[in-house]
Amino acid sequence: MNVAPRSEGGRFTTPPPRVSVVVASYEHEDYIEECILSVLGQTFQDFEIVVTDDGSRDSTLQKLRAIRDDRLSVHAFERNRGACIALNHGIRRARGEYVAILNSDDAFEPGKLAMQVEFLDTHPQTAAVFAWPLVVDERGVAFSEERHKDFAVFHVENRDRFRWLRQFFDAGNCLCHPTLMIRRRCYAEVGLYDARLSQVPDLDMWIRIASRYDIHVMREPLTRFRIRDGQRNASAARPEVVRRDAWERQMVARQYLSMPDETLRLAFPEHRDDPRPAGLWLAERGLAAGLPLFCLATMFDVLDPYGEGDEYRHLASLTGSIDVFGLFRGIGG
Repeated sequence: MNVAPRSEGGRFTTPPPRVSVVVASYEHEDYIEECILSVLGQTFQDFEIVVTDDGSRDSTLQKLRAIRDDRLSVHAFERNRGACIALNHGIRRARGEYVAILNSDDAFEPGKLAMQVEFLDTHPQTAAVFAWPLVVDERGVAFSEERHKDFAVFHVENRDRFRWLRQFFDAGNCLCHPTLMIRRRCYAEVGLYDARLSQVPDLDMWIRIASRYDIHVMREPLTRFRIRDGQRNASAARPEVVRRDAWERQMVARQYLSMPDETLRLAFPEHRDDPRPAGLWLAERGLAAGLPLFCLATMFDVLDPYGEGDEYRHLASLTGSIDVFGLFRGIGG
């Protein structure tokens, strides 16, 4: 599809699209054509596709470059740098009012862009809109393994931004990244994805967004989210992923410590009248939420080194009972 150029100061340019579909691709030669064609086949056609390939060594890049459409832009890293770096690179190149994120092994349903553009156009107070995914296997067939961690985790109901913040702290992520459409200006306001994170940069982003803005989840399955055989998804429960996820969640939880006190007490109304500094009761919640490092470090930072009170004995008790370094793993006591 060719877009009629316009002249600006003697130079011919094309008007920016309404939507930028941003894809960070990496070694998905079996799926990349389906991914891109699912965008080209949308009922809504005012878009660009901004791809950053993260150093693929298979035929992903060759297949991308074989797709001929003026709206497709491909940049390739010479070596693998990491998913967040590739994604941020694409977002920086995006020109659309809205940004839709798509993984290179996933695909959009035909009405995805149209439905989400209409929603954001008619709900100016909402910063980002998500959807339920259609979970499929490697062959594109509906996924039926109900015990898999991703089978139904994204089938969530809407809530206000304070209850989203509570959900993210207590239970972690429940929003499917490749269903996202977001106002591009939000990235300028809350920042891009944290390249220090490999497992939960999306959770970190949702916390930053919900600390300021409303978000919405559409119940329609608008993105085909692929679960690959042999735990080959980046988020699959392999030992290194589980360890990394646990560490990163401790770090991401620190976002809450910089939020206004009123925001925290609206997110956790049972602490509305708690006279203690928010960090102390957040630390206690962190312990219950499986965030022991966050709990101990937050209590240590919040308490006055020259103060007094029961909290100091409580901290000493916790540091003696929580084996954060695994020193006695497999040993009684």
